[in-house]
Amino acid sequence: MGKQLKFLFLATLATLMVLAGSILQVGEPLMAAQTPQTNCQVVACATTKLADQLYGKYPDIPRATAENTTLLSRFIDYHLDTQARPAQYHLDWELSMADYLDAPYHRGGSKVSVVTSADKQAMQTLSRQQRHELVRSLEQLFNQ
Repeated sequence: MGKQLKFLFLATLATLMVLAGSILQVGEPLMAAQTPQTNCQVVACATTKLADQLYGKYPDIPRATAENTTLLSRFIDYHLDTQARPAQYHLDWELSMADYLDAPYHRGGSKVSVVTSADKQAMQTLSRQQRHELVRSLEQLFNQ
């Protein structure tokens, strides 16, 4: 019995050391899910380009320009950088939209919403259908 516990402890310790090493070397665990490749790599494409594509498709969305950014570029930055949500999933875009609309949901406590009140008001001026189409377009843009 004692030898089995010792072996289990050593096997667990070795596994944790391998995972810790992979995190230190690569920056993420080896078992982390890989994001699918897209035509428009998030790193290579500026959010302003993506926002401009969306403004071309939906000219009714207010630009709400501030500090050389627009409402949609800030929304994309908020989703990808601030909240670190994956770009290819519809539900994650819906959660970011919910943050902009101050919708009550359990955030898990670790992620804080830093959306400005002006951006929240601008997003709230959109109809439910416009917001749905925007979220769907963002999902499709990153899944091309």
